[in-house]
Amino acid sequence: MKFTYILTIVRGGEVLGQNLEDEYHGSSYRIVHCKGALDSLNVALDRVPKHKQKSFIRGLSHQINRLANGHKMSSENFPKEGELPKCNGGEKNGHFHAFKKKPVRGYCWRSKRFNNTYFISHYVLKDYQKLKERDTQIVAKNWHRIEESGDEF
Repeated sequence: MKFTYILTIVRGGEVLGQNLEDEYHGSSYRIVHCKGALDSLNVALDRVPKHKQKSFIRGLSHQINRLANGHKMSSENFPKEGELPKCNGGEKNGHFHAFKKKPVRGYCWRSKRFNNTYFISHYVLKDYQKLKERDTQIVAKNWHRIEESGDEF
């Protein structure tokens, strides 16, 4: 079953709308938004200038589709951000990345549990240099819920 999340933003009586899907299915990967990820995007968009919101969402959707279809992602637009939690045995699980569309970042990781799947944990307005511990903790919480408990959303 495929769901479409309609992100509707109302600013000064004007309705801005753009379809962002809960899941993207491309030729190489499936990209899934975790619970609350699209809500966090809506919060982050509050600080994006009104006249840039439509093109911002269109650009973000384009980045997600590029990854889903296996296109090479540059380290400028898809940087490695932080380490994922270790397994119970202490084995490393690699790093999580970010969809970087200034001034917002969407943190995601490639699943080891679900083949050819990336999960987008959440979005933040990033007007600072270093990764915040809070963002690492949100990614870790979603990672544990999905990778260790098997909850796919």
